[in-house]
Amino acid sequence: MLSTKRRLTGVVLGSLLALGGTAAVPAAAQTPARAACGIAVNEPHIYQRWSALGGAGGWLGCPTSGTRDVYLNNVYAGKRQYFTYGTATWSPRQGSNMVVAAWEDRGYAYFNWGTTAPEHRYDRFLVRWTSASDPGGTQREFGGGTAGRIRVLERNTGAYVFTVEGCDIGTFGHTCRQGWTLKASTPN
Repeated sequence: MLSTKRRLTGVVLGSLLALGGTAAVPAAAQTPARAACGIAVNEPHIYQRWSALGGAGGWLGCPTSGTRDVYLNNVYAGKRQYFTYGTATWSPRQGSNMVVAAWEDRGYAYFNWGTTAPEHRYDRFLVRWTSASDPGGTQREFGGGTAGRIRVLERNTGAYVFTVEGCDIGTFGHTCRQGWTLKASTPN
């Protein structure tokens, strides 16, 4: 069960990030930390998101792995780290500061993304997710900007896998130049 402090910290900081803001991390905390977890969060972008989501006592919990390189078609694409309650993935193709994170709590799967600034600001975001109960996946469109957050009612005990794509809307439909982010998932 989550502590009140963890829930309150996550709600405040998660809301700030969802509104396109940033959360300040004290300069001393900018360096990779083992915290009370025993495993370091070494990638600075992932560390900043993990800290913004409450760190060891927050929504993601403690790291359960080191930071891992992610490749698409044998080409380096970013970094991922696994945590007690989910994952955080740095996906720089969509902006040098873009981190996607997913976790679960009390029957919901949560996904947040951002920031695409300073390189990109989008009219809309397309979010896609899959799960054991929805292997074909679901795609929904959400408001634009540089960041966002959603929650999905969990319909099974397996993992939910999320990805997001920023798009601009023109006369002839959506234009989504940077493509889909790397994936983030809930545990299980």
